[in-house]
Amino acid sequence: MSSWLQKQADERPNQPAFYWQDEAWSFAEVAQEVKRWTAAFSLKMPNNEKRVALFSRNSKEMYFSILALWELGKELVLLNTQLSLQELHYQLTDAKVNLVVVSTENLAFFTELDQLMVIEMIVTEGTEAAVEPESHSIYQPNTTASIMYTSGTTGNPKGVVQCFSNHLASALATQENMTITAEDCWLCPVPLFHISGLSIIVRQLVLGCSIRLYHKFDAKIVTNDLAEDRGTVISVVAVMLQQLLENYPAKGYSSAFKAILLGGGPISPKALEKCEGYGIPVIQSYGMTETCSQVVALSFKDAGNKIGSAGKPLMGMEIKIVDGQERRVPPNEVGEILLKGKNVVRAYLNGEQWQTVKWTADGWFKTGDMGYLDEEGYLYLVSRLSELIISGGENIYPTEIEHVIQEFPGVKEVAVVGEADAKWGAVPVAYIVGESTITKERINTFAKNYLAKYKLPKRIYLCHSLPKTASGKLAKHRLTTIEREAFLSK
Repeated sequence: MSSWLQKQADERPNQPAFYWQDEAWSFAEVAQEVKRWTAAFSLKMPNNEKRVALFSRNSKEMYFSILALWELGKELVLLNTQLSLQELHYQLTDAKVNLVVVSTENLAFFTELDQLMVIEMIVTEGTEAAVEPESHSIYQPNTTASIMYTSGTTGNPKGVVQCFSNHLASALATQENMTITAEDCWLCPVPLFHISGLSIIVRQLVLGCSIRLYHKFDAKIVTNDLAEDRGTVISVVAVMLQQLLENYPAKGYSSAFKAILLGGGPISPKALEKCEGYGIPVIQSYGMTETCSQVVALSFKDAGNKIGSAGKPLMGMEIKIVDGQERRVPPNEVGEILLKGKNVVRAYLNGEQWQTVKWTADGWFKTGDMGYLDEEGYLYLVSRLSELIISGGENIYPTEIEHVIQEFPGVKEVAVVGEADAKWGAVPVAYIVGESTITKERINTFAKNYLAKYKLPKRIYLCHSLPKTASGKLAKHRLTTIEREAFLSK
């Protein structure tokens, strides 16, 4: 397999490829720029350093660094820029990384980490392509393309080893589901160090579409770009979609706009109804770092009549729901979601102890997510297995309670978690961002019309904000530790 980038540069040299702020590059220009970056890196990096870490927020430099390092046949360890020094040290040590490419703004941060070779993410003018990478080392199907660490809701995070074959299968399945062509422009306000962002670069390289990269998500800027025909598809998480709805323009989005791809957890039915009212096509999807982005998604035609569903498995994916003994359960019965397909990674880095925990003997990946399939095979997500609240022997799914509370006037955001209880073992409690008049009594008076008594929140905590990951997903596990104090309204 030769360089995906070079293939696009050969087949569509003048096609728009990359947009960053007011700058634009064709595929030929991207390939030329990447040659400068490969030259700069090859001069600074020892050849025997196979694995290289990257630490940067979204930028054109981050984009060109990813492509250049792939051209040099490097395995990329993508580091979350929100990590503490202790967390960084753990991941770099676990991945046995000696060399980190760091954005200029973050160089000072790395002075405290010893025994690391740090290279600034910059290429100077006049750097010419002094190296031609060996083609046999590039984009080989079973070669490691990237390593990303899971957020680690329990214990230390695990390094997810993503091969080029996993990324390729993901891109082709997305193309088949969303009819992506070279004419599409994918807006990327999600982090490149996260699978939601990196997968957009892979789609560009495999499918020939262009991408528009943002330093960070800004609802007003993104809305303007969608209205002015600067993108046809965008990837967002629920909190971003909420902000886009708040900024929806009177004239709507451009007629060329195709869809919002929504990932990163459930969205409230109220927000989806609003999207439908505006005529915004939303493709809800389900995927994770271990599946190289989405593996289940709603098609355009099903979006209206399957509201709340994550959809059906994409091309090449299999899905089943099982009980605690790994037996398949009937339709509409909740169990753990298991997946199998070419997108799914085969191992964790240094993770031999996880092989039998996360993969069945016949190769199914255990997601740790709870859900059910309806009679037609559509997946509905219920909760993370780790978030399941067992109260007095009853299973309580936080998402169900959250959807109800989100309908209460004055509630902006809500997260429901389990709290230890002497009598019941655990009880649901709600963390709410909203008006100061919200009380447990008012919420429960409203919610008891929709929820059984044991599902009603036993405590309400008013917050100024809720903890999020770098990709904008809710980080509920932080509400179950002393760290929660930082989010409570005083």
